[in-house]
Amino acid sequence: MKKSIFGKIGAAAVVLTLVTSSLVGGTFAKYTSSATGQATATAAQWKVEFAKNDNSAFTNTADIVLEGKGADNKVIPGDKGSFKINVNGDGTEVGFDYKVLITADGGENALTGVKFYEDSEHNTPITEAGLTGQVAYSATKDAMNVAREIFWVLPDSADGINDAPAMAGKTGTFTLTMTAVQNPDAIANDGN
Repeated sequence: MKKSIFGKIGAAAVVLTLVTSSLVGGTFAKYTSSATGQATATAAQWKVEFAKNDNSAFTNTADIVLEGKGADNKVIPGDKGSFKINVNGDGTEVGFDYKVLITADGGENALTGVKFYEDSEHNTPITEAGLTGQVAYSATKDAMNVAREIFWVLPDSADGINDAPAMAGKTGTFTLTMTAVQNPDAIANDGN
């Protein structure tokens, strides 16, 4: 009796399947161990606040008034002064960068000639990039608090910057935008 070729191939396939299965099955029979665990993370405290010189918080109303030598403390060309902003980081558990932006609110009747500076000599103007600084993390009380003084001047026409008669009766409104962003690599500098 003659066996067909298909029968031989089928038998060979069954034999190969059985042999391969025993070899592959044997490779999975290894010793194994497993373990489970837990990870815990606690977020650092974040408590950066911006305050006026008397440490009262800023609000959305006129918090800082530039006072001059004119009637009712109105500013006149040639007046100058300063105000402080306190950056209070006590209780914060990470260093941070801060920025104070000062923008003049424009308009037809806006007093736009006021200039702001980082120093009392008026050598370092506060630009569109703002007044910036870093505060490094410290566990020491008050070490993460910074007082920054901002100086202002309304140049007189002798400076060639402003036209004094054109300023008469105008009101200047300036928006202070203060932000702080965490920076774990912050290193305190002299100006903070």
